[in-house]
Amino acid sequence: MTPPGQKDSSSLYLVHGNNLVDVNEARLQLVEQLLSREERETGLAEIAPPANQPLTLDRFLSEILDELGTTSFIPGSKRVVVIYNLQELMSARRGKARPKAGAKKGKPAKKDRMAVLVEWLENELPTTGNIAIFVCEEDDLKGKMLREDAPLVQLAHRKGTVITKREKAIQFEFDDHLLNGNAPAALKVFRDWVKRSAGDSGSRLRIYSTISQMLELLFQARCVQEGKREGKPMGQLMVADFPSLEKIPAWKAKKIHQAAQRFPLPALKEMIEDAHRLQRVMYPSGEEDYVPDWEGMAETLVIRLTAMRSGP
Repeated sequence: MTPPGQKDSSSLYLVHGNNLVDVNEARLQLVEQLLSREERETGLAEIAPPANQPLTLDRFLSEILDELGTTSFIPGSKRVVVIYNLQELMSARRGKARPKAGAKKGKPAKKDRMAVLVEWLENELPTTGNIAIFVCEEDDLKGKMLREDAPLVQLAHRKGTVITKREKAIQFEFDDHLLNGNAPAALKVFRDWVKRSAGDSGSRLRIYSTISQMLELLFQARCVQEGKREGKPMGQLMVADFPSLEKIPAWKAKKIHQAAQRFPLPALKEMIEDAHRLQRVMYPSGEEDYVPDWEGMAETLVIRLTAMRSGP
């Protein structure tokens, strides 16, 4: 069965998203749809990044074209080639790719490998009867996102089939549950985030920053509401570019002001101080005799953030 929005005769597929379970399931369904079990033994090829190295066109363009250009002597048979996480399709940030340095004066510019691949996919691939499936596994927390302006991605939108499997980024989901005072959901997302971030100090910093920023913004809003703002919010957090209430989007500022009404000002001040202590526990100096469990401290803050109600 053809998925919604999918062309019946595509030779080029792009499967991407941050929901890796669904991305993998979509890939499996595609392969099963395109090749019988018997055909997969000889008709399926997979090109994946080598251990601890990216899959780049500099190293793998020839292999990709060789696999896609291989034809069978058996009439009606086709070859399906799955290419995983091609680096040129991924970006650390949304936006346009950096322009490459210009060619040296007097020397013609060499056609770049992406242009070669896109031209071949557009003009040659349909004549082979073979099929290319590009799989891009995104990770919002690490900034690994599909580069929408990559020529191959644009070709897939224009002449191929794009299958997107995305879910709300865990950081923003956590943020929403904190604002809405949903303790069970916030704790569930927090524990999942910790589990997925095991050993990643960058993700741990984002967890801390999300909690700390929420506390700081709520404190600012509460100061405004009580007419006690003194120009600068209390508490100095680790994140240097910490947002002020005036610099966040209006829709979020409105939600912050609504949520801030749940909290007494002294309680917010106390939680900000506890966040400072959490920071020191998460990043100990190594000279401490005893370091408390940072996850337990963070969960306590999450519960207080979501369960707190302002007094009369």
